[in-house]
Amino acid sequence: MNTPTFPIKQANTLNLKFDEQNNAFSSNYSDIYFQPSIGLDEKKHVFLQGNDLPANWHGKESYTIAETGFGTGLNFLNTLKLWDKTTTIDQHLHYISCELHPLNLQQLKTALSQFPQLSQYTVLLIDNYPQNFLYGFHRLHFKSQNTTLTLIIGDATKALQQLNTHVDAWYLDGFAPSKNPDLWDEDLFKSIANLSRLGTTVATYTVARKIRDNLESVGFTIKKVKGFGQKREMLTATMTSEYKIPEKQPWAQTFKAKNAKTYTIIGAGIAGLTLAQKLCDAGKHVTLIDRQKQPCLETSGNPQAMVMPSFTLNDSVEARFYLSAFYYAIRHYSPKNYHGVGVYELAFNDKQKQWQDKLLQNFDLPKGLVKKFQQGLLYSTAGWLDTQGHAKSVFKQLQQKPNFSYLQEEINLIEHQDNLWLLKQNPQVVHTTDCLVLANGIGIKNLLAEYQLPIQPKYGQISCFKSENANKTIANSPHILLGRGYITPSWHGEQIMGATFDHMDKNDWFKPPQINDKHWQRNKELWNDTPYEALLAKMTSHQSRAGIRVTTPDHLPICGAVIDQQQFKQDYHDIRHGKSWKHYPQPLHANNLYVFTGLGSRGFTSAPLLAESLSNQILGMPQVLSNELQKATNPNRFLFKTLKKSR
Repeated sequence: MNTPTFPIKQANTLNLKFDEQNNAFSSNYSDIYFQPSIGLDEKKHVFLQGNDLPANWHGKESYTIAETGFGTGLNFLNTLKLWDKTTTIDQHLHYISCELHPLNLQQLKTALSQFPQLSQYTVLLIDNYPQNFLYGFHRLHFKSQNTTLTLIIGDATKALQQLNTHVDAWYLDGFAPSKNPDLWDEDLFKSIANLSRLGTTVATYTVARKIRDNLESVGFTIKKVKGFGQKREMLTATMTSEYKIPEKQPWAQTFKAKNAKTYTIIGAGIAGLTLAQKLCDAGKHVTLIDRQKQPCLETSGNPQAMVMPSFTLNDSVEARFYLSAFYYAIRHYSPKNYHGVGVYELAFNDKQKQWQDKLLQNFDLPKGLVKKFQQGLLYSTAGWLDTQGHAKSVFKQLQQKPNFSYLQEEINLIEHQDNLWLLKQNPQVVHTTDCLVLANGIGIKNLLAEYQLPIQPKYGQISCFKSENANKTIANSPHILLGRGYITPSWHGEQIMGATFDHMDKNDWFKPPQINDKHWQRNKELWNDTPYEALLAKMTSHQSRAGIRVTTPDHLPICGAVIDQQQFKQDYHDIRHGKSWKHYPQPLHANNLYVFTGLGSRGFTSAPLLAESLSNQILGMPQVLSNELQKATNPNRFLFKTLKKSR
């Protein structure tokens, strides 16, 4: 197995020292983060003026800056302030920064304390700053400034190879080449060029010959200009000759919607609702369609939904995806509706105890994420979401937007004619749109009958029972109890037990799920041979709820563009022969069509991150997922794997 770019482990912090004025010095690199007393002005001169900002972002709907070395965040705060003061409400800044050794929150506060002129923006950064730094992508939203910060924890060269975007301006601000030579190697500049386009600018404080040569070798025209303070010169550059690293097997491409002015989503579960929220926030005209009168009334309608990471004992793509999704989700949901009470995963036998012990041994996980607790593990910040409170709140906000509409219709046929999608309640056309997203679970099978997608529905039923009293839960636990099933804490005097996860006959796939009285007993049986068996034996269910979850063979969701599968089969027909030297063409996008399904039993954990990812793809914005995770959730992965294995 290849070593992952972003392993599941905490990043190493630096050994920092602060002088009396709180100037930061790195003992690891024997270098300072900024020059004492003039650090703020120096950063402005080198990186803002060096990239001719704000002139270069004037009038642009979206602008992307990428940085090597987040450090104290001073460049980001300088840029955020300038953006806030010089742009309009319809412009958006994407700021991407790589950092191998992130400062912890206290170090950040100390380092930035000497810049009161940035205090308005420093508070925003500190409030949003991650508590735990695991390797990978961390996306933070600063909505009032129309700014998105993607903080990538890891080696910059490897991180940029996992990035999917076009960059307009670069801040090259790692420790000096003489102090940190590993950062400034040739591969870094190849990645920089690969993510740039004609006109992309670069600024850096160093004029070292190695840096000049590396920039020129990948298509940049360089220029020495006046430096700041004691530094006589600095370097600026502009890309004048494109440099691209070709991908030999580009089967998992993301596709921007072409010439789209209207965007429609079929399916108003948590996936469709969250995507509608993302697209509307981007100012797009969105229509959300569902057969129910409002969102989240079917499978996404369980009153309490568990939100937590999901681990495997090896450092798998699946585990990395759900860990990233979990951290994004708990930042996304409002504290009013998300209850981070902790999930207590119990171990009742030696096999379960050994699994939990190995999990903690195999991964360097923050104790704030998971730790030993009584007879098992406690996922401290995991918890449950008030699904209906969340759905009603988001729906109310959307209904107040002039660019949003909701249709209660059951679409049973879609056709593409004259660059438009026709949505039919057969035979009548009820809606047309430029861009279409299918987020209607197993219903995708009906609307895309010829499209090969190995999704399967699973029947699930939860049971509600009264708490022993209004203030107590089973075993007096304030946490969600997780074993072979789960039991939520008391809420309004009730608890939920769930959930069955059953095979469905194909004849029942598209029918409304029916309540089965026997499932209450089955849900209780999940706790047989545990200390909770006797307690639950006294309980009776007074209400049940059933839903159909859609699953995939690899337990990962499906999120991305629909491609022309017949053309892809022709283009990749010989991929099974392992022709490593051959370059294959990109797939063909099928007319602004996308799918969003397969979320299984973890939809409320994965939906926010996936909705962000899909909106990034549709709008051509910097991708929130690393290339590795984007491939892992790409709809085309199943066909590609099938063609590779075929004989």
